[in-house]
Amino acid sequence: MVFFIHMLLCQNTCSPFWQEIDITAKDCSADENSKPSNTESIWVEGLVPGIDFCNHNVKALATWEVDSVGNATGIPASMYLLLADKSPAETGAEICINYGNKGNEELLYLYGFVVDNNPDDYLMVHYPLEALRQIQSADIKMKLLEMQKGELRCLLPRSLLDNGFFGIRSSEDKDSKKNTGPFSSFSWSGQRKVPSYLPKIVFPHEFMSTLRTIAMQEHELEQVASLLGEVSTFCCVGYSEDRETSCAAIQSAIWEVCGDQGALGLLVDLLGVKMAELEEGSGTEASDAELLEQFDSIQPEDYASESGEKHERKSKTNYRSCVVYRRGQKQLTRLFLREVEHLLELSAKEQS
Repeated sequence: MVFFIHMLLCQNTCSPFWQEIDITAKDCSADENSKPSNTESIWVEGLVPGIDFCNHNVKALATWEVDSVGNATGIPASMYLLLADKSPAETGAEICINYGNKGNEELLYLYGFVVDNNPDDYLMVHYPLEALRQIQSADIKMKLLEMQKGELRCLLPRSLLDNGFFGIRSSEDKDSKKNTGPFSSFSWSGQRKVPSYLPKIVFPHEFMSTLRTIAMQEHELEQVASLLGEVSTFCCVGYSEDRETSCAAIQSAIWEVCGDQGALGLLVDLLGVKMAELEEGSGTEASDAELLEQFDSIQPEDYASESGEKHERKSKTNYRSCVVYRRGQKQLTRLFLREVEHLLELSAKEQS
């Protein structure tokens, strides 16, 4: 069933929010017998009149398509809504669309709302560049990071936790991932064994390699140099034709010498600092939960007057959205910190 744009404008449930959307320009047709033409997909971000009055919902009532040739709408280069389910929508029902897999930070800053327990939420972990410049052998480590294309920032989606020690994945699913990690054949000397916890590491390999490089001690740096040659030859290796191989060689040498202890310890510190910053001005995750309970218990008659109700309700809604966002950040920090602390404990046992 197809909904055309003008049908949206007849409902009083339309949202005042405007949505920035990723759209795909492609050939769409309501006639299943028609032959699709071969055109390239062009991704743009912008406002779609009419459709952007729709609110966001993870379980969208409708999706929308671009009708390039006008087979569905009769108007070339037009857009139309298509019910997500085969069953018809009830008269007067609000038509919601899905804005995409966006975390609460993006939803809050772009659209002014958040999603409780957002499955697409994420946490950013950042090692400050200023701190990197002040550590021992900073110049050499920064060069190594450049050759590895290492990033000091890392986004940790909530979904990563599903594969961790405290995740929801089944044991069969986890077992199927064994021996598929990037370090399955990294040991050049045979002295360092692949850790048993490798399949459970939820943190991206590239960021872990960055942390290993930063956390290296002076004697470890010398051992890495002995595996790859003189420290001065690192630069030459970095500019060889086989750059990818050089990057893997550097990462493997650093892992061979350092293991995971230093990187995991550094990650514990980063997450600990982040939690302290989150709690410094707004309290704990538990205090945020109490605030949300208070917001949700407010009844319409609790507002001072009818004239001020709309403004006060909007203000409290905005405040509630901020609390939901910051509580989500604290929750993710706590959960990722639990993962890395457990990894650090296992790493210490296997290394001893």
